[in-house]
Amino acid sequence: MKFVFLGPPGAGKGTQADYISEDLSIEHISTGELLRQEISLGTALGEKARSFVESGELVPDDIVIEIIKEHFSEDAGRSFILDGFPRNRAQAVSLEEHGIDVNKVFFFDVSEKVVIERLGGRLYCPVCKKFYHKDYRPPVREGVCDSCGGDLMRRADDEPASIENRLKVYMEKTHPLIRFYEDKGVLEHIDGDRPAGEIRRELNARITG
Repeated sequence: MKFVFLGPPGAGKGTQADYISEDLSIEHISTGELLRQEISLGTALGEKARSFVESGELVPDDIVIEIIKEHFSEDAGRSFILDGFPRNRAQAVSLEEHGIDVNKVFFFDVSEKVVIERLGGRLYCPVCKKFYHKDYRPPVREGVCDSCGGDLMRRADDEPASIENRLKVYMEKTHPLIRFYEDKGVLEHIDGDRPAGEIRRELNARITG
């Protein structure tokens, strides 16, 4: 089982990838998280990516592709959910060129209003990488991660100016992938404006049914 979760920032791709990874024991690969790990470790790739991530710009293809290649270097044939990659046609083609096939692409169709609400209230634990939302998925204790007790933060790319830029970049660069995967006959649409539980049940039914 090899899936891509496609959609704008704040569409719920990461949340649903976490759920499906848990439900079906499939690896959840978040390229955003891989990039942030490289940045936090101070690697050469991380330093190259830092300014792009913090401003909401797409990280250049060569950097992202190199990170993905490293991640799949031991086993390109295993099951996975790719969240946040590919983000443009060149990246999609690079997956195929490196022998990383995709069985199905789920496109999370979400309104701009919902995207802004979700990203504007999102909180992140830099220790265990868990996401929360001040309204939809609050922690038990305000500002504290339920899982590890770490201090929650707001990521730089979830600030208002960065959100606006991320949406603009998405429409210019990533949205055209819908046609790319439609032409391959692997794209399925998901109504992403609904509650997370409803989407989780529908995804499970589509994947296992």
